[in-house]
Amino acid sequence: MSTTNDLSFQGKVAIISGSGRPNGIGAAIAAALAVRGACVTINYISESSAPKAAEVAESIRAKGGKATVVRGDVGIPEEARKLVKETLAAFNTDKIDILVNNAGIAPMTPTVDVTSEEMTSVFHANVQGPLLLVQAALPYMPRGGRIINISTCLSRMGQHSPVYTASKAALDSLTFTWALEFGRKFGITVNAIAPGLTKTDKAPPADHPEVVRMLDMTRLEGRMGTIEEIADSVLLVASPLSGWITGQYISVSGGVNWI
Repeated sequence: MSTTNDLSFQGKVAIISGSGRPNGIGAAIAAALAVRGACVTINYISESSAPKAAEVAESIRAKGGKATVVRGDVGIPEEARKLVKETLAAFNTDKIDILVNNAGIAPMTPTVDVTSEEMTSVFHANVQGPLLLVQAALPYMPRGGRIINISTCLSRMGQHSPVYTASKAALDSLTFTWALEFGRKFGITVNAIAPGLTKTDKAPPADHPEVVRMLDMTRLEGRMGTIEEIADSVLLVASPLSGWITGQYISVSGGVNWI
């Protein structure tokens, strides 16, 4: 049993993709890691998001944390590599301890209306992006490193957003495969955090029919989760306390039951 503070991330370096929205899950994860000592990279994709990403980083620095901001579409190989290289340079380090694959898009388009362009864009962001970022970061991840994929409880429910949920099911599958592939060879753990309905600036209104249906399935308090509650679950699997937890799909949904 460790005698140290196992929720301290002092000296750790973390990349959180898609973390440039102040009221988003990625930003909450970055803030939670930074306040506990980690150096964090805030990542965003579009120029219009630059001011918000800067706001996330400034908020972290104002509390004494260390943050850098890197623009890049992780679904493009050279931009995924750029994100890693600029992180190493910003913190004058040769390692990436924690990689959180959070960037993604979630259209609600019914199957009959999905276009090939939308299919391509969803899998580009939600599957290709994590895979390319893992490829870029893996050479710099030490033994004991953590890869955490942000999935969704919908990936096992067969409801809503067919292309989005299919892409997250693919990410779940990669999680299980990577846990074996990287665990045996490199001693890195890989887990999926699967949020339920979470209150962000992109969440649908509380009276939306699908929200009502999901809230009826939530066993704890019948409410949306908060971005801080999702971040807390990431802290747990990123910490030394979870050194023997890998290849797991962890539902952080207030007890949504998909059976």
